[in-house]
Amino acid sequence: MAQRRSRPQAFSMSRADARLNNPASRSVRLVTPESTGQQRLYAGAFWSDPDADAGWAFVPDDPDMHSMAGGIPHLGDHDEVYLCLAGRIRADWEGNGERGWFVFGAGDVVHWPAGYTIRNRVIGDEPAHVFWVMSPAPEWMMPLTDPEPGAD
Repeated sequence: MAQRRSRPQAFSMSRADARLNNPASRSVRLVTPESTGQQRLYAGAFWSDPDADAGWAFVPDDPDMHSMAGGIPHLGDHDEVYLCLAGRIRADWEGNGERGWFVFGAGDVVHWPAGYTIRNRVIGDEPAHVFWVMSPAPEWMMPLTDPEPGAD
């Protein structure tokens, strides 16, 4: 099958189109190999309720790659960038023999280099909304589920 050529296009970043990551967080996947025909980027957004937590592992040669080990997706050797649009998030990170944490919020851009495992928790009373971009596009992503009918 011939790979289609990518062309400029716009994507709607609507919470109404988002699917569940877990009971307190929803995601929409926008720029994907399936939607664009390219393999270099993978982008989307998430909306998370106060106290919601999540994480990612971007560790090369990860023995848990392509799985949900420890309750987080293990994607392998990827970089990721966040643009926080609303809310505040505490980020705990570990990798390359170090560990630490910081807080980011609306208007902040965060770079997650390959080699780190991260865990995020929404702090405060405001839900978080984050646009994210990964490179290269991962071969596997955790499945999303549809919300219950009538759930916001």
